[in-house]
Amino acid sequence: GVRAFAICRIGLLGTLFKAFLRWHHHARVPIGFSARKLGAEPRACASPDEISRDGYSRKKVPEDLDVIVIGSGIGGLTCAAMLSRAGRRCLVLEQHYIAGGSTHVFEEGGVEFDTGVHYIGNVHKRKKYLDLVTEGAVEWDKMGDNAAERGCYDEICVGSGEAPFPKAWKTYKFRAGDEAFVEDLAARFPAERAAIEEYVRLCREVAKKDVFFDLKIARPIWLAKLVNRFAGRKFFEMNQRTALEVIQGLTADKDLQAALLGQFGDYGKSPKVESFFLHASIAAHYFSGGWFPRGGSGELAKKLIPTIERAGGRVLVRRAVDAIMLDAAGARAIGVRVKGAAGGAGDEIFAPTVISAAGVFNTYRKLLPPARQSG
Repeated sequence: GVRAFAICRIGLLGTLFKAFLRWHHHARVPIGFSARKLGAEPRACASPDEISRDGYSRKKVPEDLDVIVIGSGIGGLTCAAMLSRAGRRCLVLEQHYIAGGSTHVFEEGGVEFDTGVHYIGNVHKRKKYLDLVTEGAVEWDKMGDNAAERGCYDEICVGSGEAPFPKAWKTYKFRAGDEAFVEDLAARFPAERAAIEEYVRLCREVAKKDVFFDLKIARPIWLAKLVNRFAGRKFFEMNQRTALEVIQGLTADKDLQAALLGQFGDYGKSPKVESFFLHASIAAHYFSGGWFPRGGSGELAKKLIPTIERAGGRVLVRRAVDAIMLDAAGARAIGVRVKGAAGGAGDEIFAPTVISAAGVFNTYRKLLPPARQSG
């Protein structure tokens, strides 16, 4: 009876904490929310591509800015669009000739190439957030959505540099769905079915990091830290073990190891050094399939920018930020200085909030004064 009571109490506490997190995220208006700037009409453009190629000039900079965002990658645009939905007037500055960062595309010989977005997983989970900040929903097409490919989103090719490709290489196709993933690999490695099933289970378990990251911003901080000691245990454990180490613990079959680790190109580092946590996050991200934005990855920027403009903001390209300006005490940002045209003096633009989406190195080493670069 005592044990049953303890279990019920733990379950009740867990339910209450989940309700608290949900309230924390969804039931509150953003601090300082104002609807006074909402309702402006996005610019009328002669072509769909024009909206992401709006060249800088001082007269295009909106008055009464709330936020300046440096860099127009997907992070900078999404941040500005989210703030715009909360009633903030944002100016996004980009040094490239087109906004969108790695979401933009280019043509070569009549063929369109993507610079960064190749396929996206878990679209059903992320679509609600994108729909919130885009002007018109981005449509998504599922990869391998035909009878021949049957939902294939990845094809792993295993071989050596000495063997002719692809004839002498072994290939493994990953299809959408946990069951399809297991059955396809088990057909190639019948004796390893248990290891394959355990791999999928482990990836699913380790990739459940939502609570860990929710707790990073939850309040009160003391409660978040207390719960994180228990809820984040698996995260810390698998962040200390490499992907290769964990896979070797599941199977001794070298070919199966190579197949399961074949997606390492998505995270860049060798499985010998990268954590299993990151590997599992990538693998689980695609278990339900891969999707691609209809019309190309450039559609993301084209749908985000109108949201920024509707709040009176602007996304301007072809002008780099030269420095982040600080107040007299050097304690907080008050605006930015952009590089002048043809070597001339640059414009100074002021706003109460400055957000850098240009990367940590560029922000600290290139945009801040030397006295603040180590602070």
